[in-house]
Amino acid sequence: MKYWWLQAALVLSFGILLVTVIKLNLIKGQYYREMSLNNRVTKMVIPAPRGVILDRKGRTVADNIDFDGTIKRFYPYGAATANITGYLGSVNQEELKNGKCGRNLQNQSVVGRSGIESVLDCDLIGVDGYKLVEVDAKGKNNRDLGQLEPEKGRDVTLSIDAYWQDKIYKMLDGKKAVVIISEPNTGKILVLVSSPSYDANNFNYSYDKETIRSYLEDTQNLPMMNRTIGAKYHPGSVFKPIEALGALEDGIIDENTLFEDTGVIKIGDYSFNNWLWTKSHTTDGMVNVVKALKRSNDIFFYKLGEAMGVDKIGYWAKKFGLGTATGIELPGELSGLVPDDKWKRENMGERWYLGDTYHLAIGQGNLTVTPLQINQMTNILASRGQKCEMSILKDGTSKCSEINAKEKNWNLVIEGMKEACKSGGTAWPLFNFKTEIACKTGTAELGDGSNDTHAWLTAFAPADNPQISITVMVERGGEGSDVAAPVVGDILKEWFNEPEILVPRYPSSYPFKTL
Repeated sequence: MKYWWLQAALVLSFGILLVTVIKLNLIKGQYYREMSLNNRVTKMVIPAPRGVILDRKGRTVADNIDFDGTIKRFYPYGAATANITGYLGSVNQEELKNGKCGRNLQNQSVVGRSGIESVLDCDLIGVDGYKLVEVDAKGKNNRDLGQLEPEKGRDVTLSIDAYWQDKIYKMLDGKKAVVIISEPNTGKILVLVSSPSYDANNFNYSYDKETIRSYLEDTQNLPMMNRTIGAKYHPGSVFKPIEALGALEDGIIDENTLFEDTGVIKIGDYSFNNWLWTKSHTTDGMVNVVKALKRSNDIFFYKLGEAMGVDKIGYWAKKFGLGTATGIELPGELSGLVPDDKWKRENMGERWYLGDTYHLAIGQGNLTVTPLQINQMTNILASRGQKCEMSILKDGTSKCSEINAKEKNWNLVIEGMKEACKSGGTAWPLFNFKTEIACKTGTAELGDGSNDTHAWLTAFAPADNPQISITVMVERGGEGSDVAAPVVGDILKEWFNEPEILVPRYPSSYPFKTL
């Protein structure tokens, strides 16, 4: 009996083991069988490819390259199209919790964060599939048990021509500038270049955290700002055709009305000069509306603005789309500002003065626009009153309305714009073209105490049967005739197949590459 305690311990251990076996098999057997099965079968997500983004001719602008089950977004044209396509970013916690576009998202999902990728995310995003895989204890796949194929997102076709988009972006060589080309009768955009830009591939395809940070911290060049729609500028003299048409329609002037160019107008202690007087102390003599547009004569438009008054100028500016968005299918579009007496009293605490009207009359003061608004204005002039919402998508019809004006008044304004591109006009780099061009130059002061000016030129061609409108703006570039006009000339030379045309320029003031 000396080892009785050892026998008792063996009996007790056997009893505990028996109870455990009974518990595992009879009481919790189903639970552990299910747990074992779940450990052996894994549900693996199959990411859905996003829809492809194409240009108007079927060229790929955004595509998908599958890396080990992870789909990456690739942009073949890189920075040239980034302001249009936008980029992809990882899902956030709210999107994981609530889903997006009626779809459940996974940790590895990506969604549009800018541009078309964002605006049409619900079209481009697909539906993820999955497969059931049997794995062993070490996580190795034994066999596939079943699969639900993913559904690819819908392809999107843009109205842009990627060839020209890329070519013109490279031409600008990273300088701060905008080039827009569109169809006057439809508002469809062929080129929408904002420079400098960023490479959208750095956000997904070749993710580069440091490069992304450099984009965000570059407050000097602002590469992620879409200058075509997301920045406001004084338009300068490219605004004058609106005022001219409005004054003709309101009966304030006609084709025979003459104002004398005195070189300068003085109001009290303030002087308002014509650009020619400032440059050479000469004048244009007696000026009618056609000559005023040809020569961009400030004295004519000061006097015309005084005769019209701020309210009538503002009325016509708004009819041409200034002060409101153009309707383009991209995020971040600004409306700009058409100021008046009420606005000035509410925002600056003082009434409207005659000097304010003079500034407004030549596209200065508090008047601000986006480059796309000026391109839309040019479309209206080119089509003689067809005002269409601007569109970056190939399919669908843009919403259009009519600005009614007398045919002879359209003719007078367009004649002045034709003359601006011919000998004696302000757009001297465009004098040699066989294709007749209608254009308007602009040199817009910044009003920030510097002598810098934005260089503008907006045009349409052929003048009597317009195929395209083109708008160029160079930030702090200098004079529109010297800097923006040669850009337009280089583009139109190839666009209209006139290789023999010489587009003159001042090499010292022209910062861009040639096509």
